[in-house]
Amino acid sequence: MLTRLFSERALIALILLLIASALTYSTFGLEFADLGGAFDPTFFPRIILIAWMALAALNLIVDLRAGTGWDGQGILRVGIMAVATVIYMIFLTTLGFFFSSVILSVLFLLLLGVRNPLPIAAVSLGVPGAIVALFNHMLTMPLPTSPMFWWI
Repeated sequence: MLTRLFSERALIALILLLIASALTYSTFGLEFADLGGAFDPTFFPRIILIAWMALAALNLIVDLRAGTGWDGQGILRVGIMAVATVIYMIFLTTLGFFFSSVILSVLFLLLLGVRNPLPIAAVSLGVPGAIVALFNHMLTMPLPTSPMFWWI
């Protein structure tokens, strides 16, 4: 009964909920210099984490109610994505944010079943490119750069 109710999607939603909860908990009780009337540096991340917790909780409820059971392919896909994310984090400082993110995006899109090369290219180049433009050029908060091209 429990294996029919608790699918890999519900397990992932539960893990995401626990991670978001732990990160939110870690933002409370931190001490910062007196900033006057300004918000402390954890204000915006705390909002994002609380939204993450709410979405993960809703996702968990929906997945538990669906009761689809375990899918071996889904678990394999999630495992590959988890390993790829760890490898991404290792190579982030070596290859830079843009190239590492392009490679990870292509892999994730292929694992999720996207086969059309145009959306793969658009998302894999567009999303990391937009993030680089936002952080490196507009906010002047540099991301790890590529050894081949300093501007990306």
